[in-house]
Amino acid sequence: MIFFTCACISQAQVNYVLNPSLEQYSKCPTYDNQIRYADYWNCIDTDCNYTNGDTNCACMPEYCNICSTNSCCSVPNSATYSQYPHTGNGMAQVVMYFDNSFPNTNQRDYLQGRFNKPLTAGKNYCVTFYVCFEYANSSDPSGYAINNIGAYLDDGTIDADTIGCGMPHPSIIPQVHSSVIINDTVWVEIQGLITASGTERFITIGNFYDDAHTDTIAYPGTGNSWAAYLVDDVSVIEIGAKPDAGPDAYVSPGSDSATIGSSEEGLPLTWFVYGSLVPIGHTGSIKVHPDTTTTYVLSLDICDGGTTDTVTVFVSPAGVKPLTPKGEPSIWPNPAKGQLTVSNAAGNYLVIYDVVGREVPFDKLTMTSNKEVVDISGLVSGVYVVQIIAPDGSKKCMQMVKE
Repeated sequence: MIFFTCACISQAQVNYVLNPSLEQYSKCPTYDNQIRYADYWNCIDTDCNYTNGDTNCACMPEYCNICSTNSCCSVPNSATYSQYPHTGNGMAQVVMYFDNSFPNTNQRDYLQGRFNKPLTAGKNYCVTFYVCFEYANSSDPSGYAINNIGAYLDDGTIDADTIGCGMPHPSIIPQVHSSVIINDTVWVEIQGLITASGTERFITIGNFYDDAHTDTIAYPGTGNSWAAYLVDDVSVIEIGAKPDAGPDAYVSPGSDSATIGSSEEGLPLTWFVYGSLVPIGHTGSIKVHPDTTTTYVLSLDICDGGTTDTVTVFVSPAGVKPLTPKGEPSIWPNPAKGQLTVSNAAGNYLVIYDVVGREVPFDKLTMTSNKEVVDISGLVSGVYVVQIIAPDGSKKCMQMVKE
């Protein structure tokens, strides 16, 4: 039996943005202007008449997903782009600018998402999103690249038919924007720091500046009048948040991959192997299959300089309990029969859960020394989770098998 730690209590959500990677959807996109199919996302035009078809909603972003077979919104290849999402399977396509000297006027798009709760007044937050210019390897690419792509956070006031969905809005000043022209056909991070007023519940992404204050690079060979960008992985994170690399894991040589990290989407994360600067992933959790014991580093890129967390995947022969790092709580033997020894947990207390997450009717046991013997003879045979809770509230979870 292999001894391993496991995540038993999920970490509170770090990202305020709901469905930040546009992964969840009510319907797979089949045509232009269907951003509303992505859960918690829409445009700012409350007058758009869905009953007459999406083509009446020219200022709506496209929802693009690998599930789609329509050339407007398929992944990775469509008529206007050839690109995978920054992470996952979904992303949005947003028209940020239109040259009004062209005869057939299109409208700008504005992409609006919701928060899981309002921001707190006076607190600082890091706003991050990723964009990719639509030009390379497509049959109908953008005719312009622009600057001033930004994000505006508010209470939803911008979501009103009196504002108009497809025009510039120079009176609205985005709290975060890029002052440089973005014409990279790879994903580019846009990030900035804000201090919340306490009313912010929505984030709206687009180009609010008028034509006179928007710098452009023209690509006349395309014959197209617009600047379109892909958008993915939108996050609003309170300064001081920490990444969650998850608990250490243990695998046998040649066994299945271990999953490390957390399942939260849309965060500005990068995974590395310890000692290397080569990224190996950008999602909250990744699968790894090391041949030898390996430590992985998870970096959270936020406006105060970022922070890291580490996790180690131990590769050990089946039936051999790996050595626990000195000073970390551990339990043994495992499997156990009548007694369980808890080491390196003085001052902490212990709770036991069954395999479906129910707390076993077992007193919360306070560890008074660094080697405590716990009577588990009353437990029926099966798999349990032992949770050791420190005075500061931090937790370590370990799987235990009761014979």
